[in-house]
This record gives sequence, structure tokens and C-alpha cells, in this order.
Amino acid sequence: MCYSFLCFSPWDEAPYKDATERTTQGNLTLKGFLSEWALMTMLDPRGSLANLLYIGYGGNPASALHVTRRRSVDRKKQQTERNVFHCLVFGPKNAGKSTLLNSFIGRPFSESHEPTAGERYAVNVVDQPGGNKKTLILREIPEDGVKKFLSNKESLSSSDVAVFVYDSSDEYSWKRSNELLVEVARHGEESGYGVPSLIIAAKDDLDPHPRSVQNSVRVCQELGIGASIPVSSKLGDMNNVFCRILSAAEHPHLNIPETVAGREHKQFRQLFNHSLLFMSVGAAFALVGMAALRAYGGRRNSSR
Repeated sequence: MCYSFLCFSPWDEAPYKDATERTTQGNLTLKGFLSEWALMTMLDPRGSLANLLYIGYGGNPASALHVTRRRSVDRKKQQTERNVFHCLVFGPKNAGKSTLLNSFIGRPFSESHEPTAGERYAVNVVDQPGGNKKTLILREIPEDGVKKFLSNKESLSSSDVAVFVYDSSDEYSWKRSNELLVEVARHGEESGYGVPSLIIAAKDDLDPHPRSVQNSVRVCQELGIGASIPVSSKLGDMNNVFCRILSAAEHPHLNIPETVAGREHKQFRQLFNHSLLFMSVGAAFALVGMAALRAYGGRRNSSR
């Protein structure tokens, strides 16, 4: 590939190694090559630019990277101009998070389960209807790493969307995934960095747990997000999930979960703002009335 003539490759170590699509011989595909650049640019923009110059880029370095506007502005404008989207993947152990990432980069399904040690990335170019191409970066957050991740107030600020994976045949898996969803949603409400969220019901080839199905429908309605998406990596039936993740990211004002506490806080703020407005209008009327009274009194005195 492009780095075959160099003495090193910047993608031989984590988190870049095994993060993209490769051929059966282990070489990067074109999509994989472009995806590695996108991942490095997100994680290490200076390193990405340095490597670009190292391989002979002759253009203006300032034009090599495109700085997009803040995500908070995207939410207000209800649209985004991004071509690269960052998705957080949450879920309990053995829910199917790693399998989801493997499917995304074309890895074959495996029955064996190896717990993920630390965070992991998977990135690929997604073909959308109409011929558009967008790059999606999946970042797996291990269950035991969620607390540390959320300890940073701005942990969600660089993310465009979040998905919550659970084993559809396991009731506990659903309960834990729901807890993580509420936990992340609260963090978003408190920090101001709420993100569109989707629920993924993995292992759809197994018999679904009836109570989990019912509860997932109820929770989605209560939080104001879309219905859970059933997928089966084993059967290769991914239900167009990656395009649906991209679609959620491209509409940053939708599918943002709203907890009960967040809803009550929002209602309190609205009531408080209305009260301030009422008090301001009342004060304005009082001032106008006093001014009119003084003018009337002055006119009477002058007429005597």
C-alpha cells in the first residue's frame, strides 16, 4: 500500500491496528486506507498532517484539514455539514458490541467470545442512498470503563451519536443497557452535550426475551427516541444499522433521550423564564403608569 516504501507505518499499533477493512491477505483496502486517515485526523490531527507531509503532500497544509462548526450549532440549525461522524458504542458485557464493530469492517462472525480490553475503534466508509459516502467511526466503551469515561464533563462533546447494544435474548442484558442509556442521557443533560441515541437489539437469531421486547418499546417512547433496531451478525442481517446510525448523526436535534429529571428541569426553566417575562412586563407597565401619572400631575399644576 501507500506506506510500503516507508520505514514505518503510523497504523501498526492501537488504536489504528485492526480498526479498518482489510483484504484476505491483510492489506488495507481503499476504504480502509481512507478510514485510517479519518481516524488519525480525529484522534491526532497534528500527527495526521505530519504524516501527510511525510509522504509528499505538496498542497497547502492549511487546506488539508477542514475544521467543522461546533456540534451545539449543528443542533440549533438542525443540520450538519460533517462528512466524518463519531459514534459511541455502549452496552453490557457479552451484549454484542465487539461483534457489531467486526461486522462493520467486514470481519467474519465468530462464536467465541473474547472480552475487549480497553476501548476499541472501528471505522469505515458507508455508502448512502443517492451515492453519498460518509465515514463512520465506532468507538466501543467497555462496561467497566463507562464510569471513568463519564467522569469527564466534556466526554460527549466530540460525539455525534451513541448506540446502546444489548443481547435480545437476555433480560439482564437489556436492563443493564437501559441503565447505561439513562446514565449517559443524564450526563448529556447535565453537561449540555446530549447526543442522538439508538438502541440495538443484538443476537436477533436467538429467541427474544418477551419482557425485554415490551420494556424496550416503553423505554424508547418514554425517552423520545426511535424503536430499537434488531440485528443478527451471525445471520448477516444487520438491518441497515450503520446507515441508520449515520442518519441519526446527520439529524443532531432528533433522538436525544430526555429523562424524567431532565424533563422536569426543562419544565422548571420554562416556568421560571415565563415568570421573569411576566415580571418584566409588569414592571414595564408600572413604570409607564408612574410616568403617565407624573405627566398628568405636572399638567394639572401648570394649568392652575
